[in-house]
Amino acid sequence: MTVYSASDAIWPALARTYSYLFRPFKWETFLKLATVATITEGFIVSFRYSVPNAFPFDINTDALKAFLLAPAFLPVTILGTIAIFLIGVYCYHLVTQVRFGFFHCLIHQTRDLRTASNLYRDESERFFSASMVVWLVFLVLTVLAFLVFFVAGYVVIATPTPEGKLDPGNFFILFFPCIGVAFALILAACAAQVVLNDFILPHMAIESVSFSKAWAEVRKRIAVNKETFVSFFILRVAMPLIAGLILGFIAWVLGLIVFGILGMSAAGFIAMLDGTTGPRAILLTAIEWLFVPLGLGAGLVIAVSFGGPLGVFMRSYALFFYGGHYKALGNLLSPPVPQSGAVERSAKVP
Repeated sequence: MTVYSASDAIWPALARTYSYLFRPFKWETFLKLATVATITEGFIVSFRYSVPNAFPFDINTDALKAFLLAPAFLPVTILGTIAIFLIGVYCYHLVTQVRFGFFHCLIHQTRDLRTASNLYRDESERFFSASMVVWLVFLVLTVLAFLVFFVAGYVVIATPTPEGKLDPGNFFILFFPCIGVAFALILAACAAQVVLNDFILPHMAIESVSFSKAWAEVRKRIAVNKETFVSFFILRVAMPLIAGLILGFIAWVLGLIVFGILGMSAAGFIAMLDGTTGPRAILLTAIEWLFVPLGLGAGLVIAVSFGGPLGVFMRSYALFFYGGHYKALGNLLSPPVPQSGAVERSAKVP
């Protein structure tokens, strides 16, 4: 396979994205693949859920917060928080398994995501366990960073000038290191995300090796081509931001049209049936409830229709770039053409 630079891998990734999503094009298939790409890659482009006058209920957030934090209800709130956390971990586990299936589908140009995901149960389990350890380390570092920020803020407030104002010297001395720590954490988290999903995952999926062995292989390749991988990382982070701004603007304009139509429709029904009683009042309530899933569905379709292709492109981009440095992956993306002599010899074998 051709060894692509960070910029050269953009075009084949675009071609693979177009081929995978639009040849042939079927709405149901496109929405399924785009939804999977949105979930696994995490690209949500301009999700909106706003249909004016279409909500049959109002939520009093202050009353809800007071109720959840009431001493009598606090144990239930704590148990609910733990349950939500565990559900989130389980969802991350499912996303990890689907991510392996999505990797398989993009390489082999298949759309059977369920079967593909089931091929990598053991590999996804190992990858999930190792990823949880990595993100747990980042969680601990984040907590420590917040403690540092809290201490720095306390020092600034506790050491005012004789006039009782904040001391500019203490503020700037502590502000810039805190910003540096936050930036370093964000940069490290982005690098970890790229290394895990773009480099380590292919080794574990193709060779079924352990996480440590995959990381060792990745480390060797990065050490040999530091500048190339740094360029890839810059583009890998910058392209979604730039594309997200452009696609987000287009999705915003489309959302104005779609939600404007839904909003006017909802307002029209309310104007006709507002103040009525009996069956008409029941019909108005039913119509109001109907516009809730309509608005949610429209927002989801817009989100995945723009975020899905971006997710497919970014995953394809990572595959084509790393395929040039990882022969097993490169051979799957672009199978080597057998030499004529080898074809002739194989034809003679009975």
